[in-house]
Amino acid sequence: MKKPADIPKADKQILEHPYVGHLHDVVGRLVKELTLQKGKIEDLEAELRRLKKLPKRPKIEASKLDEEPAGKEQAASGEKEKRPGSEKRKKKKDLPIDEYRQVKVEGVAAGWRFCGYEPYVVQSIEVRRNNICYQREVYLTPEGERVVASLPWGVVGRDFGEELRRYVIQQYNECHVTQPLIHQHLTSLGVDISKGQVNNILTEDPIIEVFTQEMEEVFLAGVGASEELRTDDTSAPHQGRKEFCNCINTDFFTYFSSSSSKSRINFLQILQGPNKDYHINEEAISYCESQSLPAGYLELLRAHEGAMLADAETFECFLEQLKVTAVYAQRTMEQGALIGSLVAHGFDPEKVIHSDGAGQFAVFCHALCWKHAERPLKKLHIHNPAQQLQYDSKMDAFWQLYRKLKVFKTLSPGQQSRKKQALENRFDKLCQPVEGFAALNLVLEKLQRQKSKMLLVLDRPSTSLHNNASERDIREYAKRRKISGSTRSEKGRIARDTFTSLKKTCQKLEVSFWDYILDRLKYQGDIPPLAEVLLQRMQQPVAASYTKG
Repeated sequence: MKKPADIPKADKQILEHPYVGHLHDVVGRLVKELTLQKGKIEDLEAELRRLKKLPKRPKIEASKLDEEPAGKEQAASGEKEKRPGSEKRKKKKDLPIDEYRQVKVEGVAAGWRFCGYEPYVVQSIEVRRNNICYQREVYLTPEGERVVASLPWGVVGRDFGEELRRYVIQQYNECHVTQPLIHQHLTSLGVDISKGQVNNILTEDPIIEVFTQEMEEVFLAGVGASEELRTDDTSAPHQGRKEFCNCINTDFFTYFSSSSSKSRINFLQILQGPNKDYHINEEAISYCESQSLPAGYLELLRAHEGAMLADAETFECFLEQLKVTAVYAQRTMEQGALIGSLVAHGFDPEKVIHSDGAGQFAVFCHALCWKHAERPLKKLHIHNPAQQLQYDSKMDAFWQLYRKLKVFKTLSPGQQSRKKQALENRFDKLCQPVEGFAALNLVLEKLQRQKSKMLLVLDRPSTSLHNNASERDIREYAKRRKISGSTRSEKGRIARDTFTSLKKTCQKLEVSFWDYILDRLKYQGDIPPLAEVLLQRMQQPVAASYTKG
């Protein structure tokens, strides 16, 4: 196979002929049309499989960015390296024992000497009905007043105890059991409960407000203390309409917020938390300038610098007074005022927002996911051996640079400063165009424009290289769509966001979600507020991952 540099000069002249270029354009258009037709055919086939209730078509292979390059030497012992976490452990060594049952030897004869017990541990659980009747003492005073013993906290006015309510919440939110199946299961255990009462436990119980408030506190604490926020969104149907859920997460918390929009304004409003005001300040005006807002509108903002507007309705009136009618100008000025509000309330404008490249997240210090950046390369169509060679070379350089950046994050600050320029040069070399492969050059050109966002890790080594954590967290909603469809009430949507957020956060903080639910239902307080647990975990020293020297 000839390399592009080895092609004879006469052949190059033929390739550069206008007619050949025209044929190349025709082929490109035909390939594009075939790609669109292939997508439509796949959609129709998927619809047929759905109607016929056939299994879904398997998805394409995952990214290979995290795979080790071919030919890597194995361990010195010659054995295949084990997957992390697959090592065998003694499962019953430190198992807590809840009950001891003695088993006697049958037919003990005279003269046998007792030598103790030989343990045999069996793990088990109990799932059974446990109806409680409180026998309340009643006294009659000499004055004829009737005194009745008070019920325990949380029992008054309730038909179902904390343990049953915990079980319903845990089954629905952690195990994805639907409400009809929960009702069926409880009925089979002898519990007298209706489907409406199951729904009320999950969505109407006033205690849900306590859970929601705690999750909001966790979100505010996590956003304030984190250097980087990862984010993603997905569809979350509500009342039969296509709506969206935004996921914001770090290594210590996950927060879900559903709404009818997935715009940048919606994302900024989520970051605001309980604050609903708008600020016209330096940060707001600077953002509008970066978005190329016309000079006339910028002058209007500068004339009102320092203004604070209480809510969205007040801000709309403000725009009307300024006679701002252009939709783009209204949207940009609202985004700027929301950013101004965030900064005014203490949000760090240097905080990293890491996403898959969706435009609504391109605010503050925006970092991009390398694995999403790889996708346009994987979608390219290759038409000849020369293009295949060029494609393989660029993909290999892409993967190698990604692995170099992973190693860079583990180095000491001194080593990082020495490696930074070399890695930037490798990125520039990766983005250099090739000869005769226009589609690949377009992708490389886009990568070059995104250089600062792709290489933000060189200036901020704590920045993530990919957005897989958000993808894993938000997969929860994909499962919900398949199992339960859409939510039907606003309270149901809030409850779904709240308990899904708490479940994921408890997992990251190593808090038992099962124990946490009962602790809050009983108002015990044995588990500290999750916001405090989060801040304590974030303050724990992390062992240095680089080699000193």
